[in-house]
Formats: sequence, C-alpha cells, structure tokens
Amino acid sequence: MSPRILIAYATKHETTREIADAIAETLKEQGIDAEARSVGTVDSVFGYDGVVIGSPIYMGKILKEAKQFVARFAGALQERPTAAFAVGMSCKDLTDENCRKVEKAMEPVTGPLQIRGEMGMFAGRMNPSFAPVIGLFMRYDEAKTEDARDWDAIRTWARELPGRLGIAAV
Repeated sequence: MSPRILIAYATKHETTREIADAIAETLKEQGIDAEARSVGTVDSVFGYDGVVIGSPIYMGKILKEAKQFVARFAGALQERPTAAFAVGMSCKDLTDENCRKVEKAMEPVTGPLQIRGEMGMFAGRMNPSFAPVIGLFMRYDEAKTEDARDWDAIRTWARELPGRLGIAAV
C-alpha cells in the first residue's frame, strides 16, 4: 500500500491551493498517495502517514483557519511527521530578514508542532485588488496580477518531502 500524505492548506485567493495541488501532484509522481485539501474540509488526520500544512501570509500573519487546524488536530499531528509551507510576496526575496518574518508568521503552525526539515517558503501571486483597502476601490484585473510563484522550486521542495518526513516513496 502506498504511503499517504495530506497537504492541508488555508487559502484566501486560491494561490495556496494551487501550490498545494502542485505539491500533491509531485508526490503522486513518486508513488505517494497525496491529497490536497482545504483545512476546513479535513475531519481527521488519521490514516495519513504524514501531513503538510500550508498557509498564505498577509500583513505578517497566517490565516486563522490554519491556526484553527493546528489547534484542532495538535495531538494527532504530534504523532505523525509534519512539514509546513508559507506563501507570500515576502517570500519573493528570501533575505535573512524576510525569512525571519516568515518564520515568525508561521509560529502558530511551527511552534506547537515538530516540523520536519526546512519549511517551504514560496512567493505568491498578488493582485492590487486583493489588498484590503485598495481592493475596495479596484476591480479584479488579471493584467495587473504579479505571479511570482517559482514552480520549479515548489516541485523540488515537494520531491524532497518524503525524505524529510521519513516516508519511503514507492
């Protein structure tokens, strides 16, 4: 039987979901039974050999849904290998300072859990209409979107996940 990994994500504008889907697809290519699901749809983490938790960062904070997921399943998550990834424009330029900011923002996930390996830090997609105040005055305009996601980096990180989690790919 193939090992099972859950990629549980919080998302606001679907960018993190798209990254979670890419992680799941990359794992499937390695023979892992991977499933990307919104944190709000997860009823249990039992039956998974490992869990990956992802959240976007807005204004230096992760989404409350990601925090609630960790709080809800903390005991079960501590019993299985767990990894994490963050998505945000602050990850576009991974200076030491930006890495510290991302790590601080992710503390509600990484603090209560023992995260295996290096946390994924991925640039996101930004549209001015996503911004809280600006978004009230602008309509969504795909032409103004900056998509800074590095799909090769995302897939490389995903390929290394089984090793980080101590899960043998089939």
